[in-house]
Amino acid sequence: MRSLRWIAFAWLMLGAGPALAQDRGVSYSTWIVADNVVTLRYVLPVTEAQRLTRADVPLLTMGRLEDYLLEHLSVDSAGGECPAIDQGFDLGRVDPLAVGPDLYGFEIFFRCRDPRQLVLRNTALFARSPGHVDFARIQIHDRDIEQLFTARQQQLAIPDDRPLAAAGLFALLGMGARHVLHSADRWCFILGMLLIVGWGWRKPGYLLAALAAGYLLALMLAASGWILPRPLPLEAFVGFLVALLGGVITQRMLRSAGIPGAIWPAGLLLLALAVALAHSPASIWMLLGAAALGAGMLLLARETGFTAAWPVLAVLFALLDGFVLPGVLPPAHLPRAGQLRMLIGFDLGALSSEALLLALAAGAWFLIRRRRFGLSQALMQDVCAAALSGLGTFWLLSRLR
Repeated sequence: MRSLRWIAFAWLMLGAGPALAQDRGVSYSTWIVADNVVTLRYVLPVTEAQRLTRADVPLLTMGRLEDYLLEHLSVDSAGGECPAIDQGFDLGRVDPLAVGPDLYGFEIFFRCRDPRQLVLRNTALFARSPGHVDFARIQIHDRDIEQLFTARQQQLAIPDDRPLAAAGLFALLGMGARHVLHSADRWCFILGMLLIVGWGWRKPGYLLAALAAGYLLALMLAASGWILPRPLPLEAFVGFLVALLGGVITQRMLRSAGIPGAIWPAGLLLLALAVALAHSPASIWMLLGAAALGAGMLLLARETGFTAAWPVLAVLFALLDGFVLPGVLPPAHLPRAGQLRMLIGFDLGALSSEALLLALAAGAWFLIRRRRFGLSQALMQDVCAAALSGLGTFWLLSRLR
C-alpha cells in the first residue's frame, strides 16, 4: 500500500508541469460532392480563429482566415488540383457565412476537370495544434458519412468503385484515449483516486466499474438530447473535482469535517460573490453549485467512512468527461446514428486509457512493493492532497468564463 501511494505521489507531481499543456481544438467541415464541383463549408470557433490569426478585430480576423484556409484546404482529382473558383458578387473565392454566435463560417467551391479519384485535403491548424480535430461530414451519392481530420490523417481519398467508409472504430478509440492521456487533470484525478480506493485484487475493478457507469449515464443523457453541455464549464468543473479529491484526502487524514468541510466550500462561496461583482452569471451558479456539492461530499465522506465518497466522485467525473464530446459536436450536424457511434467509440477509448493508467500503476506497485522509503507516509499524503487541491483550484479558476 505504501508503494502504491508513492506511485500516485510521483505521478501527481508530474502533473504540476503540464498543467497548461493541453493544446486541443475543434473545427467542422462539410464536403458536398456533386458532379465536378465540391462544395466545402468550414466552421471554426471564434476562440480558435483568434488564436490562429492573433487578432481580436473581426474584419481583420476574417481576412487573414480566408487566405489561410485557401492555403490549407484543397481538393485533388484525376485531372489534377481542383482550383477554388471565384463566386462573383465581390465575394472572391471564400464566402463568409452566418453560422451562429461564437463561430466563423466559410464556403468554398472547388471545380474539378475530372471528378474521379477525389482526394480531400485539410491541413488547417494541425501544425499549430497537433491535438486539433476536424469533425467532417462528407455528402456524396445521397449519403452522409462522418469522418475525422487529425494531425495523422490530413487527407481523405474517396474511392470510385465502392462507398466511402465512415471513421473507423480504431480512430474513435484513439481520439478518446488521447483525450485522457493528454489531459493532466484527467490522469491526476484517476491516479489521485488510488490514495482513497487503495489497492487489492478487486478495488481497481470497482473504480473502473464506477467510471463505466458514469460514461454510460452520460451517453444515455446525450443520446436523448435532454442535456446540451457547454465545454468550458465542464472543464472548469473537472478542475473542481480534482480539488475536491484533495479535500477528501485531507479530511480522511484529519478524521474531522471541521477545517476542510467548512473553509473550502466557504471559499467557493466568496469566489461566487466575487464573480457576481464581475457580472458573470454562468460562473456564479457553477461556483454556488460547486460549494454545495463540496460541502455535501465532505460530509458524506465523514459520515460513511469514505466508502461511499469515492464511487460518487468517480461517477461524477466520468459523467462530466462523457459530456465533453457531446458539447462540441452540435456544429458538425452529423447524423444521429453517426453521433451515437462516435460517442460510444470516444467513451470506450477514454475508459480504456484510464484502465491503462491504473494497470501501469499496478505494475509499478508489484515491481517496487518490497522497497522502503525514508519519507513519512503522512508527509507524502499531505503533499499529494496539497497538489490535488492546488492544481484543481487553478484549473477551476483559470477556466471560468
